Amino acid sequence: MTLRQTARNLTTLGTSSTCVSNTLIGLLLLLAMVVSWSSGFIGYRYAAEQGGVYLATFWRFVLAALFLLPFAIRQLRRLSRADVLRQCLMGIFAFAGYIAPIARSIELGVAPGTSSVIANLLPVTIVLLAGFVPGQRTQGWQWLGLLLCVAGMLIASASSIEFGSAPAWAYALPLLAVLSIACATLYQKRAPLAPMSALTALFIQVCAVLPVFAGLALYEGGLRPLAAPGFGLGVIWLTVFSTLGGYGFYWLCLQRFSMQRISGALFLTPPVTMFWAWLQFGDSLPGVAWVGVLLTLIGLPLLSRRT
Repeated sequence: MTLRQTARNLTTLGTSSTCVSNTLIGLLLLLAMVVSWSSGFIGYRYAAEQGGVYLATFWRFVLAALFLLPFAIRQLRRLSRADVLRQCLMGIFAFAGYIAPIARSIELGVAPGTSSVIANLLPVTIVLLAGFVPGQRTQGWQWLGLLLCVAGMLIASASSIEFGSAPAWAYALPLLAVLSIACATLYQKRAPLAPMSALTALFIQVCAVLPVFAGLALYEGGLRPLAAPGFGLGVIWLTVFSTLGGYGFYWLCLQRFSMQRISGALFLTPPVTMFWAWLQFGDSLPGVAWVGVLLTLIGLPLLSRRT
């Protein structure tokens, strides 16, 4: 074997190793996003048992802002006012526009399971809006994958759907939340946002919604945190896993993957949340849920397939 052939073989081996490494990192990022996104339902269950949802959300973002400030303060000085305003807009749509309507629907009497099922239409909305982003249009086998994932999600979540005494218009609030965060996702993909670290962007978005949830918490009863272990644990949980983890990994995945692949991963959120609640709270885990999970897993490779 000549020296040139040896060098060529080493280059090929290095390229293959890099591809495998990138694929593994990508899968870990998507898995982290799904687990962190599911953690929000668990954290709010802790907090809601002790006090208002808006109060827990306000202190969730206060803690997140305090944590992110040291990482963001240096880069903030180099950003223009327009860059900051764009990130504020992202925060309003992604945080306030998503969390507040869902919490309000539950307060009006919509069953949490029903609200969660409606909110889990987010992956479908992302796929439908992907056509507005150049190079992201859903095509061919991806539509079959979408149908399988939707069927799997509905089957897995069917046992949690309940219809109570809430007014009919209250069921539109979770749908409004889905449209809000889908618009933020579309804006993130299309808008010429200034290059900045994910921690800096997250800090600006969190600060933008603090006044919103401060007002909602005051309307709900006040801003004073509750001296209860469950409330504190819920707020810390929401800060670390749902805010820093959930939204942090979500924005990172948006920068790295197609909208179809992200939506496919989000279809795993309902079964992961259901399994988590079964382990942590002893909730029922119906056997039909596994059929839904199987359909979702079959549809994922088709939905993530490149066209």
